[in-house]
Amino acid sequence: MINLDNHRSGFVDKHCIYKDTVESKITDFENYYSQNGEDGVLEKIFEVLNITKGTFVNAGCDDIHDHSNVRRLISKRGWDGLFIEPNGDMLTRGRENLENDDRITDGEFEFHHGFLSVNKDDERITNVISDYYIGETLFDLLTLHIDSYEYWVLEDFLSGHYDAKVILVGYNFSRSDSVSAPKDCIPKIGHKSITDNFYSASAPALNKLAKQYGFQLVSVCKPNNLVFVHESYNDNLFKVYEPLEQTTYYWEGDDFVNRKRTKIVDGWVTI
Repeated sequence: MINLDNHRSGFVDKHCIYKDTVESKITDFENYYSQNGEDGVLEKIFEVLNITKGTFVNAGCDDIHDHSNVRRLISKRGWDGLFIEPNGDMLTRGRENLENDDRITDGEFEFHHGFLSVNKDDERITNVISDYYIGETLFDLLTLHIDSYEYWVLEDFLSGHYDAKVILVGYNFSRSDSVSAPKDCIPKIGHKSITDNFYSASAPALNKLAKQYGFQLVSVCKPNNLVFVHESYNDNLFKVYEPLEQTTYYWEGDDFVNRKRTKIVDGWVTI
């Protein structure tokens, strides 16, 4: 059984995000374009699953270079996929980055400029995907990091007629209880500060949702993303984690080691 525990970011939290961390072997995965080794983790997963060339949906793709979770799959394995990004300048830059990279000799891409939510039909991920992929319902990878409606968009994806073998989703590391930002929170383009923490959902909440649809948490790329593999593909290949559900806190300041613990504001939806 492969342990995908990933502490590359050096994020040390004595209130560990998942159980039995002390017993886990800590492994660093190569980081090519992503923030905290996500693309190294994904590369290992697809290597074990024997998936060489696949298809992805990348929601929140930025410029498809810095912080990209799929760029490695494109440049090394020739993956195809759909990019979704609300920042038009970022999306244009991403398209140019792909076009100007001589290492990318294969791969077919679609680009969608717009927000994702469940509040408007044209922003629902299922409707966006159907505009580009007709007849295709199973994707090898869904990566969803939009700093807003992660829980609700993921629920919309999973409850519809689409599915994925592997899911990477951004979580809110400031919360350790089972909560999500509401469906009507205001999305923002660009990086969020640690105190502007009203976005996405906690690891326990996202894990509960994923488990309802047969997904297992196999890696936590702290402090940004969770990686799930569907149980039908895992088959005891990867160690499975269970997030700890604890008292409501968030972290103030930029120092990940000496942080002040403070009670959180109201407004979250309990899952």
